[in-house]
Amino acid sequence: MTAADVGGRILALRTGKGLTQRDLAEPNYTAAYVSSVENGHRVPSSDALAHFAARLSVDVTQLTTGRHPGDALSIEIDLLEEVRPPLWFEQRAADPAEHSVRRATAEVVLGRLRLAAGAPDDAVVCFDRARRLIPSTLAHLRAPAVAGLALCARLQGDPGYAAYLLTGFRDELQRAGLPDPAAMLAVHALLALCQHDLGEDATPAAETALALAGAAGGVVAAQVATARVLAASSHLPEARAALAAASSARLEAWLADEIAGAYRIRARARLSGGDLAGALTDLTAARGRSAGPAALDALVDLAEVHRALGDPSTARALLQLIDGRSDAPADSDIRAGGPAGFDVQADFDVQAGFDVQAGFDVRAGGPAGSSTGDAHAGFSTGDAAGGLGGGGATAVEVRRGRAHRVHALLSQDAGDLGAAEGHLRAAIAIHRRTGPRRELAQLSLDLADLLTAMRRPEEALTVLADGLTAVDTHAV
Repeated sequence: MTAADVGGRILALRTGKGLTQRDLAEPNYTAAYVSSVENGHRVPSSDALAHFAARLSVDVTQLTTGRHPGDALSIEIDLLEEVRPPLWFEQRAADPAEHSVRRATAEVVLGRLRLAAGAPDDAVVCFDRARRLIPSTLAHLRAPAVAGLALCARLQGDPGYAAYLLTGFRDELQRAGLPDPAAMLAVHALLALCQHDLGEDATPAAETALALAGAAGGVVAAQVATARVLAASSHLPEARAALAAASSARLEAWLADEIAGAYRIRARARLSGGDLAGALTDLTAARGRSAGPAALDALVDLAEVHRALGDPSTARALLQLIDGRSDAPADSDIRAGGPAGFDVQADFDVQAGFDVQAGFDVRAGGPAGSSTGDAHAGFSTGDAAGGLGGGGATAVEVRRGRAHRVHALLSQDAGDLGAAEGHLRAAIAIHRRTGPRRELAQLSLDLADLLTAMRRPEEALTVLADGLTAVDTHAV
């Protein structure tokens, strides 16, 4: 701030409003003082700036920087909408004159773009810069950056480091007395997935996340529109409140797949307790929350639950959506490993708008004699890129393996042991390539049990031995 800059702004505003120097000065100052300020000979004190701003009906910031408070708000709205070209965000992030929080927001957007483009290494750089730009007194505003870093670490196969970042940030927020709901939602949703990847109890973190989750889907656009209207009518405090709400909703919407993963974790806990109806409710919520990989993973889970409820036709219909084609091999065509070169469609060409009835007629305990044990065993424990919240090629492979296992259970229920064997062998082949080893171990046990039931004990022993060797070659 130079005296000439401030003086020039005061002169322009005063003449624009038709005021004399005496009008501006009274009652606290003299016309001569105003003249010296406007000519750049004196730098006004903070009290004088406040007086001039009040007389001119502007904000002090407009006198010192030349920016109207609404200008900064307009930039923040543009940052939140994320409709500008990447170059615009790069310019905001690199502008040293820009406020550090706005620069950090621009870096987060750039990180998300890098992540969406499949470049987590580049995204990490953006998220880390964003984290460092936020002052310690505003720790809760670092939530999008920390969430981005944790997502990248998990995608890079290091859920342990992601969990370390998240728990450290959670503790920082609690020490600072800043338990911002959106920040805590992001922390616990991602932490649940990381704990799941690590084989730890993820249910408490998932429960905490879901207690904080709202209906973020259509909230962002509505809050942004409200902020724009309020800003245009100079209701700046109200506009900022609407923008803060939109920012929280944006973070929640960005983590929709991860929140869906939290629903799937809680569904597993409910299923293990025999609450099939509760599990179905959570899985339906997971599908409604996400249009990404978690929605497809939930279809496999739903198929498993419907199989436990004694509804194989619905289970098969759900799996058909995952298979993604009308000519998927029937159970009777998949025997003893299937035909040469057998491979279920690799990329699951499933349209995002699939419409399997969400309101299934579920009886709380399922039909008499239905087993929850087998249903629970069939749930994926996933890997960092796979069963819960991941979106890469490994996630698709893990989903295929899980679908094969559900097909095997359904075939076994129907007495078609040959088809069950074929599906289990296909699932094992997938998990030998992708892991995780817990899935591989379970599948090997399933196939060995099946072969024993088919009076092929020698083959069962071979499967167990091969499975143990394969499990030892995989990470947890």
